[in-house]
Amino acid sequence: MVSRAKAALRKKMLELRNNLTEDEINTKSNAIVEKLFHHPKFKEASTIAVYLPKGSEVSTKKIILESLKMGKEVLVPVTNGHIEFYKFSSFEDLVVGKYEILEPKTKILPSREPDIIIIPGVCFGHCMHRIGYGKGCFDHYLKNSQTYRIGICFEFQVMEELPKHENDERMDEIITEKRIIM
Repeated sequence: MVSRAKAALRKKMLELRNNLTEDEINTKSNAIVEKLFHHPKFKEASTIAVYLPKGSEVSTKKIILESLKMGKEVLVPVTNGHIEFYKFSSFEDLVVGKYEILEPKTKILPSREPDIIIIPGVCFGHCMHRIGYGKGCFDHYLKNSQTYRIGICFEFQVMEELPKHENDERMDEIITEKRIIM
């Protein structure tokens, strides 16, 4: 029952998100990124993990560039049924991996666990849970991690309630272009 409800919500939210124009994605992404840049957890972090966007997801390019400029170690995921994080070296070092997501070609292990992890989602709830693409990769990674979790999404992707499964992991915060939910 939960998986059917999640699938229907996932389909609806992806349709809405995929209807955004490139200008809308960029404008909303910039507002989200600015909130993140002023966030104390981001400022304090020496190592951050951040996803490389697929399709109409919130753009993370500015997060990566600013983090590198600030001397932070940036980690990005490689997904092969599960997630492993590797050091980001350059946008030129990215290749299309499993699930059509960019990942580093050169696999350099991080020096430490990330201080914060920036997590995508198809939608998020006030319950602090998220619905992703349905593979459970981020939930599996987060289950064994104490890293501070910040979900980022567009405002319309935040729902009052979400169908949730016992394996779903909670976010510590959710940032949209309009607000921060804690």
